[in-house]
Amino acid sequence: MKSRFCLVCLLALFAHCRAQDETQFKLSGFADTYHALRSSKPWNFLSSRTRLRTELDVSRGNSSLFASMNAMYNGIIEDQTGIELREAYFDFSSKHWNIRAGKQIVIWGVSDGLRITDVVSPMDMTEFLARDYDDIRIPVNALKVGYSNTFLRSELIFIPSSSYYILPVSSQHPWSLFPPIDPLVYEVDLEQYPEKTLKNSEFGGRISFFLSGLDFSLSALHTWNKMPVFQYSILPRSDTIYADGLYKRMDMLGMDFSFPLWQFVIRAEAAAYLNEVQTSQPAFWNETIRRNTANLLLGLDWYPGKDWTLSAQYTYKYIPDHVDGIMAEENPSLGTMGITKKLLRSTLGLSVFGYVDLNNQGFFMRGSADYSLTDQIHLLAGYDWFDGDKGLFALYKKNSEIWIKAKYSF
Repeated sequence: MKSRFCLVCLLALFAHCRAQDETQFKLSGFADTYHALRSSKPWNFLSSRTRLRTELDVSRGNSSLFASMNAMYNGIIEDQTGIELREAYFDFSSKHWNIRAGKQIVIWGVSDGLRITDVVSPMDMTEFLARDYDDIRIPVNALKVGYSNTFLRSELIFIPSSSYYILPVSSQHPWSLFPPIDPLVYEVDLEQYPEKTLKNSEFGGRISFFLSGLDFSLSALHTWNKMPVFQYSILPRSDTIYADGLYKRMDMLGMDFSFPLWQFVIRAEAAAYLNEVQTSQPAFWNETIRRNTANLLLGLDWYPGKDWTLSAQYTYKYIPDHVDGIMAEENPSLGTMGITKKLLRSTLGLSVFGYVDLNNQGFFMRGSADYSLTDQIHLLAGYDWFDGDKGLFALYKKNSEIWIKAKYSF
């Protein structure tokens, strides 16, 4: 209903803009279709979706309005079929000041596909990481006030009502976090969200400095653990495990920087998560354990020329006062690597990007080819490879898939 109302308002504004000489408007978007087939028995489709994205940008003077909407058909996950208002926000900009209010995606930090200080917009894990990272981000309803000049950019953010991770939990879902363990089954409750009150709002800010040869930022956010931590219980002589998602207050204090060095760009992030709630081991299911954790990232991008790009990242988390009741390891670490190469006068792009769980020796790697048939039409194909005996990637070990995608932009 909200999407329909917003659509009517935007269409009315669009019609009004046509009569205004001083008003500029731009309608753009794309249509894409994506299909993925499991590369092992039972050789079934893990994804089959088609989408129309429309984007309307209306501007007049220092003010503008942006809205984007998805019309989606999903042949595998039926509740993903429908119309979604993705973003809708109002912008006002002057020489130094900017105000943005509405549903928007907020990106902090300098990492690629990892989250250290980038904790404002939660994630949609409906298909785990087997989607474009931009599609995984969830917009938030926020008010941002910013100030910028030649040397710095700052912003304050207020989120009156928080958004949280979208997680697949049904045992029938191909990407479920809770596959059945015969003879046990899971009953998952993700709806224990904090009340929508002013007391439970989020607020914070970020300030970035642009110096000669160095960019760095400081950030802070009073927020929630938007990825729920689960508290489990099981009744005597029962075959059901009850999993309740917990959302608790936490604070993030972070910094990031990047600087070029010859053919390289060096990036780093660090954040303290204060009072972060931890997932408990089975013997401690009735306890809520909190810790002040340290989270670090170091990244390196190499541009050797001839349309090659190579990148690598390493993340490290330290959980102090680690006890047996905490399910996570004391020092979990993760790595990424990426290689891209453009061929045929930049009409063909080949890429490999992978995540490696350094504690559990599991990984997820995506190889892809992107051919630009025209400036508007792209044809893509690739392979997603999951492997591991422990950890999160091992959960999707049987979900390695071959996929194809076509995209038309207008």
